[in-house]
Parts: sequence; C-alpha cells; structure tokens
Amino acid sequence: MSQPLRVVSFGLGPIGLAAARLALSKKSIQLVGAIDVDPKKVGKDLGDLLELGTKTGVMVRLDAEAALKEWKADVMLHCTSSFMPVVKDQLLLAAKCGVDVVSSTEELLVPEMQHKDIAKEIDAAAVKGGISVLGTGVNPGYAMDFVAIVASAVTFDVTGVQCTRVVDAGTRRLPLQKKVGAGLSVAEFEAQMATGRFGHIGMRESVALVSKALGFDVDTIEQTVEPVLATEKRVTKFLTVEKGQVAGIRNHGYGKKGGTTIVHLDLSMYVGAPDPRDEVVLQSTPPVHLKFHGGIAGDQATAAILVNNLHGVAAASPGLKTVLDVAPPRLCR
Repeated sequence: MSQPLRVVSFGLGPIGLAAARLALSKKSIQLVGAIDVDPKKVGKDLGDLLELGTKTGVMVRLDAEAALKEWKADVMLHCTSSFMPVVKDQLLLAAKCGVDVVSSTEELLVPEMQHKDIAKEIDAAAVKGGISVLGTGVNPGYAMDFVAIVASAVTFDVTGVQCTRVVDAGTRRLPLQKKVGAGLSVAEFEAQMATGRFGHIGMRESVALVSKALGFDVDTIEQTVEPVLATEKRVTKFLTVEKGQVAGIRNHGYGKKGGTTIVHLDLSMYVGAPDPRDEVVLQSTPPVHLKFHGGIAGDQATAAILVNNLHGVAAASPGLKTVLDVAPPRLCR
C-alpha cells in the first residue's frame, strides 16, 4: 500500500474546517498541519476547533512559510478567499515550498477570465516549483458546469446547455445567508452588489468553462443578478427575514454567440426557495436531462470535492490547472 498523501489545511472557516474534518477520516490522507490568520484559532489543536472530543496533534499555525517547510506536505487544502488577487501570494508561497494546491477560490475555475496576468504569474511559479494548482468546488466547479460537461460524453453533439440550481439558503450556513443578502433592504442589497464582492462568485467562470469544454466558442458572456424579496416572514437558525426584505438572489449566466444564447445558467439561492434541485438539460443527440432531487448539499459537497481532488492534483503535471486538465475526481478512501 502506498504512503498516505501528506495534506495541510490553509484556511479554517466553515468550509475549511469541513474539509479538514473529512480529510482526517481518510486512510489515504494524513493531515499533517493547519494554517489560519485568526488569533482565536492559532495555537489550538485542530481537534478542539472541530469539537472532536479528542486531540489530533495538529496545531494551527500562523507563519505559513515556516510551517509548510517544516511539515513537508504534498498537497494543500486551500480555503481562504473567493478572489484571485487575495490568494495570489498564498499560491505563490505554495509553489515556492513545492506543495500542490486544491483551492476553493471560485475565480480559479477559469483563472485567466478575469485575472490573466495573475494567472500567468501563478502558472509560471507552479511550473518552476513543480506543483499543480486547481480551483474547484460545487458551484462553480461541478453542479452548473462540470456535470453538463461530463454528461456530454454520451452525445453525438450538443447545441445548447441549460443548468438550473435552486438552493433554500435557509438551510445553509450563516456566511452563505449573508452572502446572498438575506435580511437586507433592497437599497442595502444594491450597495453590497456595487462592491463586486457580494452574492454568488463564479457564474461567468461556469459559463466560460462549459463553452470551452464543449467547443461553443461564445463571443459574449453576461450575467444578471437581482434580489428575491420575501413574500412572508422567514426565520432561519441564524437570522430573520421580514416580509419585503431581501431573501436572497436570482443569478443568470449567459453564453452567447452571434446574439443567440447557447449556455444559460439559472441560480436561485434564497431563504424559503421551493423545490430545491440541480438540473442539467443538454440540447443534444440523444437529448440529456439530469435532475438531482433536493439539490446537491453545497457545504458537505464542497468539502467532499476538495478532498476527493487531492490525489488527482498530486498526480497532475505542474502548472495552473482547471477541472478539464486533471483526472475527474472520485471518492477517495
């Protein structure tokens, strides 16, 4: 039997902790370290943060460079930010230390789309350091893009793609509820949207990934975001949404060629959303229609897809990769 993959967790927010917890349960993975900037977490045993009732021997460190050199990890579970400019130095450090990366950073799904220069810099550093860097997740990275791409394997051709994702945000963690604006007024929602760091991140990347994978060569990628207002009072575990307040978002992504929409992604994510589901329809020969009843549980599934990509990224050639460049993930033990 081969030696377990030595893995370090960088970023211990809700998703990072969920991924670390899952990694600890895997025989083929040895979680050797954890890094975070939160002073309330630094110095603590990971078992305490996960409320395991037992010590893991993995102490949370602040100095990432010193820790990475000491631990001699193979791969980093990276969950710190959605935005490439924020994570650039973290990824360059991983390259310097020779540690592969599986990241939840949404903008890394198609890294050159919004940050071409940063993507080139990370790719060059990754090649020089002999590591691979992958951005993935459930959305973007799976539900509204990768599933459609894999489904195309049983078709002669595909002329159009429609993906629908409906999430009852009331069942999700507090950061997600805040990210979609639950409980805000319309004016507050619009002010947050104007920052460019609010709502779902990665819709345009999903459209771009589908277009690239299926050879659509779209000439325009657009998105629209609008608030969904509560028609009645809704109470979640974390907050209350009054009637007339923002319950969440409706986000459309469009890939167009010559003015004709070829890719349409439709995301509804709000407190009280009915009929949660993930649905993929290919206009193809033969036609394909997939439906995940109840939807793919985002928090658990994100942790899973990060962990299940660790071995594939460790085996990949050096460079900045997309999910099209590495082996399709599957359950690891």
